[in-house]
Amino acid sequence: MVEFAVGSRQLVALEDLESYAGALWHELPRGAVVWLTGDLGSGKTAFVSSLTSVLAADAARSPTFALVHEYSTSDGMLAHVDCYRLRSAQEAIDIDFPELTRRARAVFVEWPERGGGFVPGPDAHVSFAHADNENERWLERIA
Repeated sequence: MVEFAVGSRQLVALEDLESYAGALWHELPRGAVVWLTGDLGSGKTAFVSSLTSVLAADAARSPTFALVHEYSTSDGMLAHVDCYRLRSAQEAIDIDFPELTRRARAVFVEWPERGGGFVPGPDAHVSFAHADNENERWLERIA
């Protein structure tokens, strides 16, 4: 298992995302909220997809068209939310984060800044950035 500590910034090969996603999952408390930030195509959905693979859940789909996808795991439900298409922060009310965090083992939120104050603060925050090599991404553990 890799170490993915707060304050670390690491260059990660896409095929190694599972190790980082799994390390994060195992330290999260029940009902945790994880913010995933970064440019389009920087690896946020790939990170969640890697996690569903580690947890032997259904393969993650991009939640851009359905704002919320839920995945059953042996450790509890994983919720994947994408706020990218919200036209205003007010629309995040319909996601019902209080209910979602009550039911979920963890909620991973892409583009949390678009949901404004309606998105709960993060228990963990991972920032993604493109790297020179298209098969690698920079991951920074902010919280």
